[in-house]
Amino acid sequence: MLRDYDLIISDVDGVIVREGEPIWENLTVIRRLMEERKKVVFVTNNSGFSRVILARQLNYLGLKVTPNNIITSGLAAAIYMKRHMNVKSVFVIGEEGLVEEMRNFGFKVMYITEVEENTPDAVVLGLDRLSTYDKLSAGMRCIARGSKFVVTNMDRLWPSKDGLKLGAGALASAIIYALNRSPDFVAGKPNRWIIDVAMEISGIRDLRKVVVIGDQLETDIRMGNSIGADTILVLTGIAKKEDVERSDVKPKFVVDNLSEISD
Repeated sequence: MLRDYDLIISDVDGVIVREGEPIWENLTVIRRLMEERKKVVFVTNNSGFSRVILARQLNYLGLKVTPNNIITSGLAAAIYMKRHMNVKSVFVIGEEGLVEEMRNFGFKVMYITEVEENTPDAVVLGLDRLSTYDKLSAGMRCIARGSKFVVTNMDRLWPSKDGLKLGAGALASAIIYALNRSPDFVAGKPNRWIIDVAMEISGIRDLRKVVVIGDQLETDIRMGNSIGADTILVLTGIAKKEDVERSDVKPKFVVDNLSEISD
């Protein structure tokens, strides 16, 4: 069934890996499709990933990918800011992958010691497992003084090998609540922008030949449904069967893992 599609858009966390640990039931299916020369693009809300390092990790697991096969919410944010916002300097609340993307696109990354005296053009917030109260507070003050507020994604949760942890959206919500204002832009799923970036890079325009695979109803599946693509929810990450029953977001297929629909 997966062979019927021209483009397979797959999440990473909860589908391919869980905090670096491979999910073999799904990974082997994707690897076989890639060996058959099916076009696969990995689209992840995890801005902490360095695309270069993630590509190396996936290659080690047998997936022959380059950084150009990987779209992170950090990359999507950087492209949007470069094309649509007057931003030259940023304060990043996020991990090395997000900092790397900001520098790759020519943004000046300011440190916490600098932003008290000089307000950056934007505060860019993503998943940050080493974030501190002081760092979040510094970002909040910058936004209050006029910095744009850009969030890589509003994921509430993040699937780790030790169980669910706070997602980037949970961190962003602290600033949203404190300032009583919404972000100026959210780059990641379910925003269509990150899919537009993926399809631009893949060169495929026919959504009837596209399938979106993910482990979250409110991000992966909502996004896929909104663009008219087929959607597959895998139960190897965050969502459970009972979540599908309660939700108004319905995937086309629900599977325990991808081996169930690999033919």
